[in-house]
Amino acid sequence: MRSWSACVIGGGVVGLTTALLAQERGAKVTLVADKFRKETTSDGAAGIFRPATSFNVISPEITKELITFSYRYYEKLLEEDAGVKFISGYHLSNESPSNTRNFLLEGLVPEYREATAEEMAQFPGGWKWGSFYTTLLIENRFHLPWAEKKFVAQGGKIIRSTINDFSEVKNFGDFDLVFNCTGYGAKKLCNDLSMVALSGQIYKVEAPWCDKFLYGDEDTYLIPGYLLTVGGSRHFESYRTKPCPHDGAAIWSRARALMPQLQTSQIRRQWVGVRPYRSGGVRVQAEVINGMKVVHNYGHGGYGVTAAPGTAFYAVKLAEDFLSPNKL
Repeated sequence: MRSWSACVIGGGVVGLTTALLAQERGAKVTLVADKFRKETTSDGAAGIFRPATSFNVISPEITKELITFSYRYYEKLLEEDAGVKFISGYHLSNESPSNTRNFLLEGLVPEYREATAEEMAQFPGGWKWGSFYTTLLIENRFHLPWAEKKFVAQGGKIIRSTINDFSEVKNFGDFDLVFNCTGYGAKKLCNDLSMVALSGQIYKVEAPWCDKFLYGDEDTYLIPGYLLTVGGSRHFESYRTKPCPHDGAAIWSRARALMPQLQTSQIRRQWVGVRPYRSGGVRVQAEVINGMKVVHNYGHGGYGVTAAPGTAFYAVKLAEDFLSPNKL
């Protein structure tokens, strides 16, 4: 394929990963966004590689293929200074054994097995079912700067600006194609009414003694990284970006019941992010908008970090097909 040029709209993990994979395929890429690094929803994410079994990209078969691609992509970054490392832990439940199973991870990660009674007894709650597994942790506090640096070193151009309409892309250059990685911003940019704001609240806590992740019922989780991420909450159609004291109290109470040692841990901050949930699943689709070739890649909900490489790979493939001279 001839050399080509692309504009990526969006500076979160999905946009940056799409830009990097487009570069790998020979594209000259300009990335335009109004938020970067700590300003993005990606930055607050715990970053554990754990797709929901309900996560969907086009079809179950394609979803599994793209999740596998994502895992292999991050796995290759383990030896680089890219903020990626292995992490192990438990998923416990008193509600259903199916809550602790994940067919998208089983057979993909190095270890995924049933937790023993002795292992589950370590944690208060009288847990009936549990799994132990090893997966990857992608800490965007480190991964996003790494991705930006690599993108620029490979000739990429970064522009801080807001794009309210696709027609404004021409202000930044003449591109063969545009990648739309705007997350929740796609609701306005594309008039996509299937986009739903899904706010989530977490704590960031100093707990160096915690080296394993832990999931319980009622959306309760603890994920160690540079700080321990303690969550969580999910509120559909919520645009709130400031911590709610009632949610905070409920999260902290559930987390302490799961891990009483938190009582003596220092809370560094609370954070609220708006996840870009899409009721029809992630949109990875090509279309022509007023004569401009556009490939959409948005609507990942709370799984942008996990799925970014896979959907970026699919988006770049669509772009190459779109630009192919043999395309009818």
